[in-house]
Amino acid sequence: MKFILSSVASCSNRIGYIKDIERLPGLMLETPMLLLYAKGGSIPHLTYEVLQMVTKDKQPLHIPISTVAHCHEAVTAFRKGIADFTGLKEYFTFCSIHDPAVATPYGFNDKNTISIWPRNGRKQLDPDKYMDMIEAFQPDMYQALCDGDTDLKSSKKRIHKSIDKSLMFFEKCLERHEKSEKHLPNEKFRILHGCWNPGTVLSMVELGIDAFDSSYPYTVTERGGALIFQNCINNLNIPSSATDALNAAEPVTDIELKPETSISAQSSSEPPEKKKISTQEASHAEEDKYVVSKTQGHTTESQSSRLNKIYELSLLDEKYAEDFTPLSRSCSCLTCQKHTRAYIHHLLQTHELLGPVLLTIHNLHHYMEFFKSIREAIKSNSLESLKRCVNERNDVS
Repeated sequence: MKFILSSVASCSNRIGYIKDIERLPGLMLETPMLLLYAKGGSIPHLTYEVLQMVTKDKQPLHIPISTVAHCHEAVTAFRKGIADFTGLKEYFTFCSIHDPAVATPYGFNDKNTISIWPRNGRKQLDPDKYMDMIEAFQPDMYQALCDGDTDLKSSKKRIHKSIDKSLMFFEKCLERHEKSEKHLPNEKFRILHGCWNPGTVLSMVELGIDAFDSSYPYTVTERGGALIFQNCINNLNIPSSATDALNAAEPVTDIELKPETSISAQSSSEPPEKKKISTQEASHAEEDKYVVSKTQGHTTESQSSRLNKIYELSLLDEKYAEDFTPLSRSCSCLTCQKHTRAYIHHLLQTHELLGPVLLTIHNLHHYMEFFKSIREAIKSNSLESLKRCVNERNDVS
């Protein structure tokens, strides 16, 4: 498997692609890309057939180990890996340690193990047990075992311990990786885990992050929301010469990155040091973490509500009970073409299972189109224009 940069634009944002995947030789994935959040090995609320209606593209899947740990023995006996086991063998798979859509309990890691929380309760993993799972699941790419149990309130001593332990785990995982008889990939690139809002995603793209998971549209769906932020820049007056800006940037065509291994601790996603995140961007990142859980406590509910209104509308609000317009008139998804806000409001109020299904279809489609716009904006050197669109309260409905 190869990760190749096709161009590096201004600052550190970049376009690249993954190709020559051993299990999927005909597949090529362009970055920055969205990893579809696959809790328990499937897209929440969507069957395989409905997923094909949302997109025909073979989007890469993000399967958190904590959501599939309970089926480790079954997948081991199956011998064909988690992709075949879940009926998604044509999809590229990435495994992380924790579920980014759920708050991970704090303070349960010890010197030699990391705690994960599958549905049958706490499970402790050392590098050997973790690599046993990885060898059974046979993902195309995976995250090394690491200690990420820190936050803004953590002491310097705790942070240093976390780094030292993560490096120790990384070395042990690397040793197992090199000895493994399984066909695991040999390259890595920058992945950022977590439930980040669109504004923060764009800031991270500027710093050179290549992949993000889709836990954000999942959490929006779970709280009865629909994404409505401006996810493209088609309505802007961009100079015609902008589409040729890619040629002006220094090309890095056919340069193959050859790091030591594909497995990476969370620290491997560190952006280039030449550009720092501003205080305002860091504040937005902390506000967005409220989406995952109120217990993380770095922002107030009013701050989170203000931020959410920029990006989404809540279909639980009574004002939509007689609103017979689509979620977004500019959206081409099945939900917006066939159903109204009033109908989805009714489904949510009556707790019908179809409600989250329709919201998932829309939110995933909207977010995937957003990532297409990111790639096009980098190619046309118009990422700043996209940022302005996304961070303004636009009525795209």
